Amino acid sequence: MKIAFRHVPFSQQQADSLDALARGAGYETIWYAAGVTPTAEELSGCEVLMGYFPPDLIGQLPALKWVQTPAAGVEKLCGNIYKSPDVVLTNCSGAFGVAISEYMLTGLLMVMRNMPAYMDNQKKHIWKGMGLCRSIYGSRITVVGMGDIGAKFAARAKALGAYVRGVRRSPRGVPENFDEVFASAQLAEAVRDVDAVVMCLPGTRETTGMISKEVIAAMNPRTIVVNCGRGYTVDQGALTRALQEKRIAAAVLDVAEVEPLPADSPLWDMDNVVLTPHISGHDDDPINAESIYEIFKENLTRYLAGEPLNHTVDRSRGY
Repeated sequence: MKIAFRHVPFSQQQADSLDALARGAGYETIWYAAGVTPTAEELSGCEVLMGYFPPDLIGQLPALKWVQTPAAGVEKLCGNIYKSPDVVLTNCSGAFGVAISEYMLTGLLMVMRNMPAYMDNQKKHIWKGMGLCRSIYGSRITVVGMGDIGAKFAARAKALGAYVRGVRRSPRGVPENFDEVFASAQLAEAVRDVDAVVMCLPGTRETTGMISKEVIAAMNPRTIVVNCGRGYTVDQGALTRALQEKRIAAAVLDVAEVEPLPADSPLWDMDNVVLTPHISGHDDDPINAESIYEIFKENLTRYLAGEPLNHTVDRSRGY
């Protein structure tokens, strides 16, 4: 019986503790670095995979019972790609809320306080005011996606004095740190007259293109779009045109429809866009790595005891 690890953010001490736990139950552990892809033959007899393994490899392992991914988003392992319906798939949803919410606040404050322009002036040795700044205090923010990341961002925005709207599939109740909740079908209404639209959506069939050109058209010239979910949840062409025509104020984008963002995308050279290469919830961030370790260790303990696993993915929904 084997448990294989690949491209995981664990320290040597954490790895040693997982080895001890697994071997105490009679399992052999195998560790692979990010650049090493094992063959199906090497993983023969493997019951558990932890980490990033090619989806086509998963279907070649008849002994496999459980796949744990360090990521929260699992769309690449769901649907037709993931062809082992009897294998339990778990993710690390909940591990990234602190880091990503801090990233979103950072990006939002940078734009509101004109920091990109001041950073550019610094490089040019220009001492010049760049106009009025804006504040999160007293602003209206719509959070699209009210899972762990959206909830943690809402708590921080609320603490800074924002009025926070939330958007989710069903508008049942108003959770702590939200002032009102809209259903996904009311998205265009939810983004009207707000200072920022913050997106924390998973990648599913339902969320693809959810921020459509019609939704973008409902925004106003002071709206800042922040996206740390999936790039294809937004009509990127419509967003780009709205930014170029100043129909919305700015965007902070950690994700894109196609990644890496193509070199000829106009988003690269726009002064009202802040771009980062999908790093807001990086596994190696110490707080994320610790959370990933704790989630997997708890699940491994449960697996070895024959108990139901936490963070089980509903593959029909994609999360």
